[in-house]
Amino acid sequence: MAKTLSLAVEDPDAILAATNYDAGAVIRVHWCATEAGVYASLTTVAIVSGTKTYTVHDSAGTAVTWYRTRYENAGATVVSDWTASFQAGDETGGRLCSLVDVKQRLGVTDTTDDEILLEFIDQVSDEIASVTGRSFVPDPLSGTKTVYLDYSGDGYTLFLPKGVRTVTYLGTASTDQPDGTGTYTEITSAYYYLDPPAHERSNGWPATRISLPWNRSGQFYTGRRTVKLTGSFGWASVPPAIRAIAEMLVVSAYRARGSGGLTTYTIGTEGERSYQRMLTTADIKTLAWYRDAPVP
Repeated sequence: MAKTLSLAVEDPDAILAATNYDAGAVIRVHWCATEAGVYASLTTVAIVSGTKTYTVHDSAGTAVTWYRTRYENAGATVVSDWTASFQAGDETGGRLCSLVDVKQRLGVTDTTDDEILLEFIDQVSDEIASVTGRSFVPDPLSGTKTVYLDYSGDGYTLFLPKGVRTVTYLGTASTDQPDGTGTYTEITSAYYYLDPPAHERSNGWPATRISLPWNRSGQFYTGRRTVKLTGSFGWASVPPAIRAIAEMLVVSAYRARGSGGLTTYTIGTEGERSYQRMLTTADIKTLAWYRDAPVP
């Protein structure tokens, strides 16, 4: 399974400056099978004056492959810090909509504005996630991750409003634990439930809480980092309604860039049609539904 990486360079000419990485500067791409493992070099990509987006193909990449990048001069004697590790995922790359789909809506076929479109996509993705309190993309994009959670509740219900799809480890501690290095007692899968049950969830939703049975001795304890959880979080894929809203907002932001991003702006020379960079009533209801959707 091949993976395609889309890499953005904010100011390529600054990177190529003699006082920075100089002519011959490259983006080095590293890969690893795990997020925290030992990375190896995949390839380098030459930075070109005026070119802000670059595509890298990893023919051996899989759904669980992790990547990181940095800038280097021609001799790799001047280097930047590594980026945070990331996975390639599908065409959205962990965003709420893809660059390809946004460009189709705009009727754009060249790559001139890819970098600014990716910025708008990131901004809109953050805005929608903040407004709804949900994670509409898989977290991580593939595989699992471990989180350490504070707890205060009835002892039997752990709420996870951003969504949880699978759990491979659930542990509890009766007292506060150090972040990332605590000692926990495992609760096996026979003694917890991902709720609501799949047949009672709203369409496409993951579970939003973990429940323990009342007739067992195990429980969650109030305190700091008293829950250790390994699993896959968020939605399995971006809901179509959310993706459509994200695409619309990105298109609006792109068209408004010449007006300084004002709420209302006009396109065309005659017949002037006004576009508003705001949500329709239907869009607001959709976001509210995902924020407050009643689940049993």
